Amino acid sequence: MLAPAPRLSVVVLADRFQTIERVVKHLGAQTVAAEIELVVGCSSEHALELPAHATQALSGVTVIETPLLPMGTARAAAVRAARGTVVVLGETHAFPAPDWAELLLRAHDSAEGVAPALENANPKSALSWAGFLMDYGRWLADPREEDHELSGLPAYNGSWNRDALIACGDRLVDLLHPGAPLEAALGARGARFSHEPAARIAHLNVSSPSAWARERYLGGALFAAHRSSRWSRARRVLYAGGSVLVPFIRLVRTRPALRQAGRARRLPLATLPAVALGCVLWAVGEAVGYVAPAAGAEAQMLEYELHKERYA
Repeated sequence: MLAPAPRLSVVVLADRFQTIERVVKHLGAQTVAAEIELVVGCSSEHALELPAHATQALSGVTVIETPLLPMGTARAAAVRAARGTVVVLGETHAFPAPDWAELLLRAHDSAEGVAPALENANPKSALSWAGFLMDYGRWLADPREEDHELSGLPAYNGSWNRDALIACGDRLVDLLHPGAPLEAALGARGARFSHEPAARIAHLNVSSPSAWARERYLGGALFAAHRSSRWSRARRVLYAGGSVLVPFIRLVRTRPALRQAGRARRLPLATLPAVALGCVLWAVGEAVGYVAPAAGAEAQMLEYELHKERYA
């Protein structure tokens, strides 16, 4: 008799098992672990060395051999191999609470995409808070918050109906690249998004100063390079010049999350200056990304994506 298909597939990129060991443990501790499939995109299944005992609590494991760069291509290959009706674009440094999967699946009864509540997994660092709030502030865990409909989801750690992702066809690869507008593309198709604040994920963030500065810069560079990939040279130069406004725009966008975080907990004193500096570094990356090839930038970002614990 064939095993029942999993309800939830968690997609993650990895180079070896140690990179995802903590994630696997958290998935195995889920209240509905037997309904979860782990889908691993890796360059070599042999090098991955995934021990069978580590995933016994799960519905199953699917390993897809694919180059890890470009990341969008690797993630698209893993999504297409997933068997669950709901897909999460997971990360090696994001650790869900035990009832996370159960709550997400329940929320998908009325939404094509569901945003969890994200928590800072290394909250003692101002740099960690700055990066976290810039990237995930819209979905900050808040005990006073009730579930509500959202305009969008985080590209990573959000959950999506697999059919909605597959319906993107050949565009899926492009939409899964760093900085790509996945939520906008699915929203334009009429997808409904919701927020499940009780489904919590602890996200580990870069806090080593040099690595943090580099990651902020690379985020801006990859965003701009992807956004302008089909633009004319003149339009690229125009937007590069306009990048002087980006620090102010990003700071304004981050301030609500900064205030919310400050009301709910004591933040390190340097958090606001760190956010301001992060916005400047992102803007510099954007300016460069518009006018110069981002050669090597994605490979550098992949290092942080796979091994963020080294830099936390």
